[in-house]
Amino acid sequence: MSNIKNLISNNQSIWLDSISKQMLDSGDLSKIIDLGITGITSNPSIFDKAISSSEVYDETIREISNDISDPKGVFEELAIRDIQRSSDLLFKIYKQSEGTDGFVSLEVDPFLANNTEETIKEAKRLWNRVNRENLMIKVPGTDLGFPAIQHLLESGININITLLFSFDSYKKCLQAFLQSQKTNTSSKSVASFFISRIDTAVDMNLENSNKLFHKIGIANSFKAFGHYLNSKKIMKNNYQKLLWASTSVKAEDLDPAYYCENLPISGTINTLPLETINDLLKKEDFKINKLKISETYSEIMEDLDKILDLNLITQELLLNGIKLFQDSYSSVLETVNKKIKSIKKK
Repeated sequence: MSNIKNLISNNQSIWLDSISKQMLDSGDLSKIIDLGITGITSNPSIFDKAISSSEVYDETIREISNDISDPKGVFEELAIRDIQRSSDLLFKIYKQSEGTDGFVSLEVDPFLANNTEETIKEAKRLWNRVNRENLMIKVPGTDLGFPAIQHLLESGININITLLFSFDSYKKCLQAFLQSQKTNTSSKSVASFFISRIDTAVDMNLENSNKLFHKIGIANSFKAFGHYLNSKKIMKNNYQKLLWASTSVKAEDLDPAYYCENLPISGTINTLPLETINDLLKKEDFKINKLKISETYSEIMEDLDKILDLNLITQELLLNGIKLFQDSYSSVLETVNKKIKSIKKK
């Protein structure tokens, strides 16, 4: 049994945190789905890398730019085509799971992260443009994003709440979902809780020998999962699953499968970049719950509270996360603009 199948047998869904026209055209994405991958997440950074690192999109850019001259419009068309094709590949899984898996995520313009009304308008527009029932629109978990999230869920739009770092933000995210369920129980949602970025930020303030080193991201996740379990009984059989995001390791001394081995929680989702999936497939000594942090997470979080204010750290991570996506969004628009100009010169 492969390590991916091992995690799936533990009732955890594994999603791919990557998308590109090259993967679609070559059939590689279909092969990855055959390995047991049941969903796809995307963000501006992923599209920026995909479009800027190859010439695969150039002919499509040439075609689209005959009708659309605006770089943002061209990029949106490129992204939507990839999202639609990926959604179609996963639609069978979506149907077989009765609408609980098989989703593909597309993020709203990150510059709208703190604009409730514009986020609502943009999310509805993208939802209608993509026109796939197994689409999830990604909306950042900001204080001004949560009202938009509730409204969109009430409107029947599937939502992936992204950039969740703190326990308090997760509670607000879950509350928005629960409130929406009073009006509409058909929409689906996942809460993307970020892991490795927390460890990176916390570890900068710890000595390597500290017993909390490399453990806060996982312990924080178990704390969120505990709240999920306590709220599950009022979700009316439409659960907002927790999705573990940022699960590629950042520290050189960590095994690439570190977060996979220690967050194999039944009923959750782990979205992994392609590199981590490949590492996972090669790993021979894979062992679920290797550190058993699930048994000690409360103690770990209490020990951290004595020396650091995690809320301050997670607030900074949220701001940095939004800025990173904004920078990537600007970068991909600039890349598309350069390609349009280059094509027109030929």
